[in-house]
Amino acid sequence: MIHKKREIVVFLSILILFIGLHIAGLDISYQQDEMKWTYYANQELNPPGTIPHPPLTELVYINLGPIVGDDNYRLIPFAFGLINLFLIFYLAKIIFGTRTAFWTAFLFTISYFSLLASLMVDVEGEVMPMFFLIMAIGYFKLRDLSFELKGKNLMWLGLAVVGAIGSFLVKASGFLPILALALDFAIIKGAFADKKRFFKFIGLGALLAIVLVAVMALAKLVFPFFPVEKSLKYWQHFANSSSFINRGWLQTFIQFAKAIMYSSPLLILPILFIDREIFKKTRPFFLFIFVGLIFYLLAFDFSLGALDRYFQFLIIPLCIISATVFVKIINYESRIMNYTLPILISIVIFSLQFLPHFVPPLYPKTLWLSRVLSLKWNFLFPFTGGSGPLPFYVSFLFIAITWLVCLLFFIVYLKKPHLKKFVLSSILILGLSYNLVFIEEYLFGRINGNTQTLLNNAVAHIKSNKDIKEVMVYNDNGGFEIRQSGKFKIRIYAAPMFEDGYKLEFAKYNGHILFIDVPKLSENSLYKKYFNSCKVIYAESNKQISSKIYDCSR
Repeated sequence: MIHKKREIVVFLSILILFIGLHIAGLDISYQQDEMKWTYYANQELNPPGTIPHPPLTELVYINLGPIVGDDNYRLIPFAFGLINLFLIFYLAKIIFGTRTAFWTAFLFTISYFSLLASLMVDVEGEVMPMFFLIMAIGYFKLRDLSFELKGKNLMWLGLAVVGAIGSFLVKASGFLPILALALDFAIIKGAFADKKRFFKFIGLGALLAIVLVAVMALAKLVFPFFPVEKSLKYWQHFANSSSFINRGWLQTFIQFAKAIMYSSPLLILPILFIDREIFKKTRPFFLFIFVGLIFYLLAFDFSLGALDRYFQFLIIPLCIISATVFVKIINYESRIMNYTLPILISIVIFSLQFLPHFVPPLYPKTLWLSRVLSLKWNFLFPFTGGSGPLPFYVSFLFIAITWLVCLLFFIVYLKKPHLKKFVLSSILILGLSYNLVFIEEYLFGRINGNTQTLLNNAVAHIKSNKDIKEVMVYNDNGGFEIRQSGKFKIRIYAAPMFEDGYKLEFAKYNGHILFIDVPKLSENSLYKKYFNSCKVIYAESNKQISSKIYDCSR
């Protein structure tokens, strides 16, 4: 009974931490494509079938959006994230036991990437993972029962089927976890042991593909608004947007690097400590990571899409794998002095953020790479994206040194394997510090600046100033709020490829511009030169970020 009460207290502590962190971010402004969901849910303006994805994506926001209200859409991914906290705990418990389940739930809570996914208004972060977790619970239960389909076992089969269909009906990429579990099943059944079994499972794979196509066809009957043709055209864009060689590989690399930084040493480096036993139990998650990376990095060209958002599929498998490693290797009875060195190192690395830092402009992006390669790491890296987060800065010096020191600890382990527990404990401490810095800057921005505070104050000024009739919004920072005021003109994406179009727009413009300078603009860019030709009527700064309202009336 005492043991059970202790488990309840531990889980409630994790739950309170999860809720507390997320509540702090529920009021963050929508960024770029996030706000589109408020319009999709307005069926008077957008009839059903507007979204080029399978029907569950649209149904989630059409049904839940009006309940929470336009200003509270972050409650939707938060609610799914809360459900996923329970599901991932239960999944880890049935695979590895209660101790690993607690570690998994803790990592899921304290990971910045997970927090971002649980607050991002879309479906990749928490809606699709919910169906994956449901499917995985059913699959692992059947796995433990040797896939005997009889009696009560059919309940777990039904659960796996529900999760698979649900995942596929949220987005077509929902077939990825289905493929991963199918590959694991094939390996268990020896599909690659001889040609006869191999071709048998090829046939079963073809049958599975036919079933998925049938599911999509039936979805059109159940949900008549589902735009199958629009969905196919949408995916055709990613398949044929460019040749393989001429893809936007630099953008793809930057987005993938951003996903690695979001994932942090806490979730990635424990993989280096994995052994055969852990791999065998977590193989479906490794397969999911493998097929997902092949799909997003090589099979299609997502360089023009929100690729960093798509990489959120990594969160659940990484949390479970890393938790398994921590539980198996770290000894809770380790003496406290073992942690003194990594704690001191963590404090020193944290303090590096307060050294003078350069703030590079958004373009050219090669400037960031040149500074990285030349070891000039004292610059601020802007984190933003097509579906958020609302822009914030983190010191690249802090990021790089944390990763470097963690890798050095791993090299120490390779040289002295008997220090495995100490090394992994050090990575744990440094990884926690790393994630807490990202969470703090995302939610509060006390080190490098708070975009939300600047945005709120500038928007309040725009709403109260009767002379401001229409506003261009840089990077769509504050775009949702300006739209609500009825003064929105257009959003400005300051990429070089759009300069010709904006030249025409600027030449005839007779209004105002809201400029919150993150990511920073080059002084030599077309955009900054035009802004500087206008009159500044409002200015405020917060650490490394500033906001201005320009009067560009002629």
